[in-house]
Amino acid sequence: MDKRQFTFRQKRAIVIGASTTGLIAAAALARHFGQVVVLERDTLPEEPEWRKGVPQSRHVHLLLRSGEEAISHYFPGLTDELVAAGGRRVDMAADTRWFYAGGWKARFPSGITMHCQSKGFLEWAIRRRVEALGNVTIRDRAEIDTFTVAPGAVTGVRLKDAEEISADLVVDASGRNSKTPQRLAALGFGNVELSELPVDVGYASRAYRLPPGKRDWQSLIVHPRYPDARIGVIIPVEGDRWLVTLVGWRGDHPPANDEGFLEFARGLSVPDIYEAIRNAEPLTPIGLHRFPGNLRRHYDRLATLPDGLVVIGDAACSFNPIYAQGMTQGATAARILDECLERRAKSPSAGLAGFGLVFQREYARFANRCWLIPTTEEYRDPQVAARPPLWTKLANWYLEQVHELSWSDRRAAKSFLEVMHLLRPPTSLLAPALATRVLAHGLFARAH
Repeated sequence: MDKRQFTFRQKRAIVIGASTTGLIAAAALARHFGQVVVLERDTLPEEPEWRKGVPQSRHVHLLLRSGEEAISHYFPGLTDELVAAGGRRVDMAADTRWFYAGGWKARFPSGITMHCQSKGFLEWAIRRRVEALGNVTIRDRAEIDTFTVAPGAVTGVRLKDAEEISADLVVDASGRNSKTPQRLAALGFGNVELSELPVDVGYASRAYRLPPGKRDWQSLIVHPRYPDARIGVIIPVEGDRWLVTLVGWRGDHPPANDEGFLEFARGLSVPDIYEAIRNAEPLTPIGLHRFPGNLRRHYDRLATLPDGLVVIGDAACSFNPIYAQGMTQGATAARILDECLERRAKSPSAGLAGFGLVFQREYARFANRCWLIPTTEEYRDPQVAARPPLWTKLANWYLEQVHELSWSDRRAAKSFLEVMHLLRPPTSLLAPALATRVLAHGLFARAH
């Protein structure tokens, strides 16, 4: 536990959801509140395994570099423990063979790493750390019915069994299917504005035994050039296994049968993933998942947002998982919450009046960056938006040149990785030194 004095020693915070986002948020809140209660509707497993409430956890989940930094901030040494227990720290350029939009990206030691392990293993490891915090309690099989309220404020929650738990701050980290918009509307706090961008993505994943033999890569990624719509990913995970995820857009979804799974892999832009798995030993059945589209709930625009409530992670911003932002943006949201509470503690009153809207507006600035990364590319598809914003055509041309340049230009490749890992904003790709090389590449390619 953080050794500093609690800002709100006599106050309680509730976190809805024991996902990675909810657990990291609990650790952040534990630095400020005398008591933190995490409420999870599922039965939490005692071992690191898939659970019903996180159906997408069977698929590849990458912890990006900025997410690793956030987790290490609250749980020092945890990522090293994950590696010691069989997870992998993979350099995105040196250890990853990555086909992107028509060519193989440059290979070099970038220093930008991703952590590879199963989602269940990561969540279990974080939960054990949170359980060790003296002022945090995790309760499973605790399903929320609604919020308890006073004029202009959320004051706690009521469970399905009618138990009421009071709180000075409720943090909704319950995921994409959050019921907070409906609860707020029913309680008279107004309607939350939505932004949606449909993509109709289908996933199929299974684990394989790590085949013998030497390879010059630890992870293998195949990403198409539009309008091709198939993606494949292999990452190493604990237990000397590969986790293989195949992805398809616009109804071209991978199937759950063995033959169809391999045929889908054979249909990727290059045959490398198919060749890697065709003789490998499957260890699990094929799991499927559908993702309808990018979704943002704009709590930052809800002038009637009650005091005592904040919403983070997928409950506020749910992005196409192929861009691997989910866990990292949730971890960053928890860190923004921590920083906002720290600043609030420096005010003379150190109260929480108006805190929710202050936080949501600051969080929205970060979410804007996350939203830009997937939606810019997805606006290419006329089925996503018949009339996309005019700037997207130019932005996608520019990104195409960045990707092509990254096949041979290490600086371009690293700049893209920094944006992907949420270390720098997308606008950093417009830095003069890089922009000059990108535009020169584009003009040369056009001339030839």
